Amino acid sequence: MVQPQLAPNWRISAWLNTPEPIDLEAQRGRVVVACAFQMLCPGCVSRAIPQMKAVHELFARQGVLVVGLHTVFEHHEAMTSTSLHAFGTLRHPCPRLRIT
Repeated sequence: MVQPQLAPNWRISAWLNTPEPIDLEAQRGRVVVACAFQMLCPGCVSRAIPQMKAVHELFARQGVLVVGLHTVFEHHEAMTSTSLHAFGTLRHPCPRLRIT
């Protein structure tokens, strides 16, 4: 039987939409849903982000933590913290949105 392993600590370059960094170790015993996305990815914008928001709306009262992990795989020049902040707060106000 395979033994479950603990998730590694976050390696985050900047944190957005949260008053302080979230310590993954402090979340032990709690359901944490992490979703990797890119703000210019059509599939992420049309599918992943709405699903992430729906999970948050459905399960936040039960203590589920939803974490959006912004990853950059193209258009590196456009992927600044300022751009992501505007995207997250104006178009898609995801709970606890982060940039990696």
